[in-house]
Parts: sequence; structure tokens; C-alpha cells
Amino acid sequence: MNGQISDFPLKRFAEFLDQRRNAHVDFLRRLIQTDTTVIGHGWDGGNEAAGQRLVRERLAALGCEIDEFIPDNDRLAKYRDAEGNLGHIYDNRPIVVGTYRGGNGRSLILNGHIDTMPVDSPEQWRCNPFGAEVVDGRVYGRGACDMKGGLAAAIMAVEALVEFGIEPKGNVIIQSVVDEEGGGNGTLAVCDRGYRADAAIITEPTNLEVRPAGMGFLLFEVTTSGRALHSSLKWQGVNAIEKAIKLIESLQELEHRWMMTRRHLLLPPPTINLGVIEGGSASSTVPDRCTFKICLHYLPTDDPDGFGTQVEQEIVDTLMQTSRGDGWLSDNPPVIRKYQAGAGFETSVDHPLVNIITEAFSEISGQRAAVTGCGFGCDARHVNKIAGTPTVVFGPGDPSAAHSVNEVLPLDQYFRAIEVLAMTIYRWTRS
Repeated sequence: MNGQISDFPLKRFAEFLDQRRNAHVDFLRRLIQTDTTVIGHGWDGGNEAAGQRLVRERLAALGCEIDEFIPDNDRLAKYRDAEGNLGHIYDNRPIVVGTYRGGNGRSLILNGHIDTMPVDSPEQWRCNPFGAEVVDGRVYGRGACDMKGGLAAAIMAVEALVEFGIEPKGNVIIQSVVDEEGGGNGTLAVCDRGYRADAAIITEPTNLEVRPAGMGFLLFEVTTSGRALHSSLKWQGVNAIEKAIKLIESLQELEHRWMMTRRHLLLPPPTINLGVIEGGSASSTVPDRCTFKICLHYLPTDDPDGFGTQVEQEIVDTLMQTSRGDGWLSDNPPVIRKYQAGAGFETSVDHPLVNIITEAFSEISGQRAAVTGCGFGCDARHVNKIAGTPTVVFGPGDPSAAHSVNEVLPLDQYFRAIEVLAMTIYRWTRS
């Protein structure tokens, strides 16, 4: 047994947690039963207030100092990662931060978002999306996986330690943020407010894998123009869709080069996804306009400044170089608009927090902890880049269940996350 945790009563604590399972499930179900959906990706507001009241009440009862506030678009405008997300409505959408004062030991941030995606096609669900029904050890409902399970586990972990009588020796800052599904301005506002710690855990669903690195992302809209006329005289017109296809093919070639040459220990190669293409009005008309949208994910090691500047330039250069080789596009270049971005993040696999959380998982489960990377974007980038805090992502739930019909969370992962997080808090704040 690792010397750092040899004095911790693992067996008695596990028995204590077993006795608290009903209470832990009850809190999680109450969160799921409370509609906290974001509206229009944040442009039209959100429903987080009632869920945040539950969080605030629990944190206050735990003895945390409560800080409640809403994001300020004017303050966020100075951050590059807010690009494309400014102007969201935050009326009645409070952020809740609870700080448990534990002493002079190392501090830790536990961050999670209360907002969820809306429920589409509720008739396809096996149960009420806000019913939090438990079936065969799994709880169903919108937000169960993404990420009320992780948020609840973080709160329950601190609560369990305190009730068991072994309080953290350093400050634990629990952040329940809004608008993550709208782009992450909630956590950006927390960072802007000055919250810092010696390390942070984002409790997004990872199947209990420890993820100290994540991809960055960039979203672009590209519009080509053409010359419209009847298709019987096609040769006298210019087909904007065909010009867009030429540009898309050049991006596919760039993606292939990236996939062959760019590697990361924990992450897949970078990708460029064509997500939307729109153009034309009728099959009998040569289209004079076409717009396509792409989302690319890049490695944190791909860009010197960490915010995608070099990768963005590669995209623009590829599109413009292709355009210069085309008689029409050289005189009528595409309009390129970046409309959203998110930085990658990376914490060394040798960082003490990575070691502590993986060792805690192994000690508790008897299995080797998996250390992987985050292919999806999350708020870890803000805490890592803006707040300068070493950050890992770790939480219960399968990421593939996020945003899905019949979103589900295995309760055994939820219970295991509480135990691992509690042990990590104990060891981190004492080491």
C-alpha cells in the first residue's frame, strides 16, 4: 500500500459509503428531476436556476462559503475562447461556487456544469427524461451522464469525508457552472473571478478514466459564390457547389496529412469534419451560392500558443491556395468565418495529481487505472489555460451516452467516483 494513504481507513470508509448510498442516489435523482436545460445554446438563456438552488443548499449545509454570481459578457470579451459565445443571456442563470476551508494544505478545484442539452423526441425515451428512473442499477434521465453524475459525485465526496470525520487539509473549491453546453462561458467567468487552486478535476464523464489532456477545436463557415442561370446553359454559369467541393477536397487532403504526421501519447490524430453543406435552389438552376461548415479537432501540441492560431492559419492557407489555382475562385475567393473555438489542454502524465488519482483508483478498485485523453471539448481548457491550474478530467459515465435518447448513468460508476474523488481529496490536500 502506498505510504501516502496507508493511514487511511479504507475498509471503514467504504462501509460508511455503502450506508450512504441511498442518500447519494437521492441527491443525484433530485438533480436529474430538475430541468436545467440550456435554451438555444445559451443565446436564449437557460433553466439552471432551480438546479443551482439544490446545489447551493447542499453546499451551504456542508459548511461551504457560497459565492453566487452570473457571467458578464463585457468582462468575458477579453478572452479569446469567448469568441463566438458573447451575447448569451444569463438572467436567472447563477453560477454557484462553494469553498470548503480545509486549512493550509494543497487546494483543489472540483468543477462541473449543471446545464444540460434540451430533450429532443421525448416520445423515444423509455421513461420520462426528467423522471430519474432507476432500472437494473442504472439511472436514466437528461443530464444523468453529462454531467449531473459527476457534479453530484464531487459534492458527495467532500460531504462524505467531512461526515466521516477526516476533513480536507486544504481548501476544496466546488464549482457548479452554467452554459457549458453553450460554449463554456460559465467556467470562463469563474476563472475571470479569480478562482485558482493547486490543481483541478473536471468531473465530466470519462468511464472513470483519468484524462490529463484534451483536443482543441475550431469551427468555420465557408461560403463560395457562383453565377446562376438555367442548367441547360450550365457551361455559361459557375456552380458554387462544385467550387465548394473543390475546397472541401483540399481540406480532406490536409486532414490526411495531419493523420499521417501528427501524434500524441493520449489522443487520436486531428480531424476535420464536414458537418453542414447548403446551396442551390433547384436542380434546374446552376447554384450561385454554397455554404459549408466544418469542425476540426487538433492536438494541444499542434499549436504554440495553445489557442489554435497556427492551426487556423493552416486552414485559411489551404483554402486560399486552392482558390488561387482556380480561375473563378482566384477572382471570387471564398468568405471564411471562424465562429467558435476552444483551446486544447494538457497536464503532464507525471504530475502529482495524475499519480494520486490513478493510485487511488487502483487501491480502491484493485484494477489499473486507464490514463487516456479527451477527444471532446470541455471546460478543462479554461481552468488549465486561463487559470493556469494543472487539470485532469475524471468522472462517471460513458461519454457516448451524453446528449442521447435514454441518457443513462451506471450507479456503480457513480459510487466508485465518489470513493475515488474522496480519496484523492484526502491525499492531495495532505501531500
